[in-house]
Amino acid sequence: MIFRKAKEDEKNLLFKQGYTEWSKNRSFTQYCLDNSQEDAYGTRYVLEEKGEIVSSAILLDFQASLGEKIFGIGSVLTPPHCRGKGYARKLLKNCIDLVFDEQSMIFLYSDIDPGFYEKLKFRLLPAPLQKYEKSPCLVLCHHQVWQEFLRSKEKTVPNYF
Repeated sequence: MIFRKAKEDEKNLLFKQGYTEWSKNRSFTQYCLDNSQEDAYGTRYVLEEKGEIVSSAILLDFQASLGEKIFGIGSVLTPPHCRGKGYARKLLKNCIDLVFDEQSMIFLYSDIDPGFYEKLKFRLLPAPLQKYEKSPCLVLCHHQVWQEFLRSKEKTVPNYF
């Protein structure tokens, strides 16, 4: 398996796959416009096996807008015929390894059972901090950062991405 940045000419394929999951009553053109805006502060990664993209995601860098070492992982997608083989888990671990340290926080909104991400040590935010009923927000961080976050009066949680 190869973990790498998505090539520019692969983004249309990634958008087509994403559109089947998250169109939200938008045209494909509008979906592409909305999602390509994330490329300004994020990098799309893929997991490739035998020349096929088997999983993809975008790693977002919120440091400039939200504070130090704040990241997000979005658009996690594995094509239906590739699911259940551990590809998304492997892709996520690689993305996490790029940015995770003692002080970082990685946010993620889940459109699937959050238990999948909890196995990777993501924690569900407390109910009062949840912004979207159908897409719970989780965060990956060390225990000390989690405790500081919960004690903070200004809890910065990025909007759905």
